[in-house]
Amino acid sequence: MSNLWHSCVLKFFKYAPSYVVCLCFMPCGLIFGYTISSFIAERNLRTELIDYGPLILGACLALLVALCMLALKYLKRCIIYWQPYLLMGVGVFHLLASCFYFADGFDHVGAYLSYVAHSVTFVAGYSFLLTMSSKSSRSLLMSGCCASYLLGMAAAVSLIGGSYVKNLDKYAGQQTTPTTEQLIDGIYVNFAATYLSIAVVVLAVLVGLKVLHVLGTVDMSNSLDNDLRIANANGSIFESRQEVIKRLQFFYVTRNTQWHVTLLLLFVEAVQHALFIYLVFWFALNESMRLDDLAHVDAMCWVICAGSILTLLFAYFCSLKIIFVSSAVLQLLVTVLAMILYAVCETKLTFWLLLLLFGLGYSSLQLLLLEVSAIRFTELIISISYGLKLLSISIVYFYFVSNGQNSYFYAKDESTLMAQGFVFLIITALLALVVGMRLPRTHRTPLLDIQYDVYGIIFKKHQIEQLNVRWLNDGTIPTISQ
Repeated sequence: MSNLWHSCVLKFFKYAPSYVVCLCFMPCGLIFGYTISSFIAERNLRTELIDYGPLILGACLALLVALCMLALKYLKRCIIYWQPYLLMGVGVFHLLASCFYFADGFDHVGAYLSYVAHSVTFVAGYSFLLTMSSKSSRSLLMSGCCASYLLGMAAAVSLIGGSYVKNLDKYAGQQTTPTTEQLIDGIYVNFAATYLSIAVVVLAVLVGLKVLHVLGTVDMSNSLDNDLRIANANGSIFESRQEVIKRLQFFYVTRNTQWHVTLLLLFVEAVQHALFIYLVFWFALNESMRLDDLAHVDAMCWVICAGSILTLLFAYFCSLKIIFVSSAVLQLLVTVLAMILYAVCETKLTFWLLLLLFGLGYSSLQLLLLEVSAIRFTELIISISYGLKLLSISIVYFYFVSNGQNSYFYAKDESTLMAQGFVFLIITALLALVVGMRLPRTHRTPLLDIQYDVYGIIFKKHQIEQLNVRWLNDGTIPTISQ
């Protein structure tokens, strides 16, 4: 029994840095939930640049941090694990930002500070987990980040939505219609208290983790991926494709598809996130498609969060590529079923299942994008992905949500609703097809092996003995499963 306990403690401290980084995404999820809630609550106010200012600042800062980390990699020619220091600075910004949400009219100031922390966490957190995790834990930990993020989002929507509904009830008996300013008065106070508490806990845990690292209890500077750690130590981690081909003993090389696949995934992820945001707003605001009354609109976010938690279970047994394609195919079937049932009996039960499937596939594209991208440019790819996500939120809100006269988004007639369903079917089918056909196998595969696959290096030295002589004679090159 004592040996079992000792083994569990050692394993916990082995993965402790990764667990803490996953926890750092929860306050970021609170900020995302605040953004969604504020856009909904304040949609009748005049939209100005200040409403998009925090998102613009976050995108610019993410790019700046990524460029700094890229420059450091070029200078040191290896990965320097300075992300924990960035995350401790992020904790301070979360702490300061939470204080501004207590006062009415200062939530915009808090939003600017929050998005400083939000952007840096995305770049530093994903970068740290990708290179620190072992091949067997990488998908689980990255999925855990997204689950933590969506958990924070659901909590924020619940807190802000609950306060908003209280204000609605407060002014319900009056003859005059309450103004938007009256309805949003004090709705961020409960959110601020929760945000402050979580920020304090995260900052304390990060400081404690650094102390344990100094004492030698945990290791935050060496990757659990053995091949990656060795390559980082001997300086071969950033070798170009030509250098890899010269060094490795190989049998067959095809064309390099790394940047092709990376750019394709960036586009696919941006479109998928835009669909996600569109459906969240649509199911919350369109009177014909609203899944629940305004007082319980946060239930949608909890369903999405539940889907992301299911991903943690499935990621242990199969690759995130299979999870995403499977969830997309199920979305197609559920959408068709939902359109039929809604037209016949106006039931919306199947739309809840659609949200669950969105949560199931939420984390897949983020990890797949990072796995196939060049290790040297990981942070840059994360910042571009992050910027595209913020851009999709802004575009969906500006062109659809904020315009109350939008005949497409707020449509009530059945023909327009069906047209939106068909558009969703076409886009989802294309995304599933692209991901299913273009992405390599990455499940429980070391990062360097994934790099070689997208480089086009096929049949490395240990695989030559598996080839059949007849294949060599007639020129057939079979695919060997690793």
